[in-house]
Amino acid sequence: MKIEPCIPKEWKEYQIQYKWKESVYNIIVKNPDGKNVIDDNTSKVILNGNKVENHIKLDGSRNVYNIEVIMS
Repeated sequence: MKIEPCIPKEWKEYQIQYKWKESVYNIIVKNPDGKNVIDDNTSKVILNGNKVENHIKLDGSRNVYNIEVIMS
């Protein structure tokens, strides 16, 4: 899964919970610079506290994943 938010520039942050099979993905998107689309070269994706590429493998292992996307 690749996270590609396209949001109003005025939104500073939003959260969603995505369920896939038995796993839960808690996703928070932060937009400190007032962007409306993500820039793969400067944005950060953090999965369970670790910076990762913007490609999250979905699995149904009953795990909970916390994902933070910082648009910049």
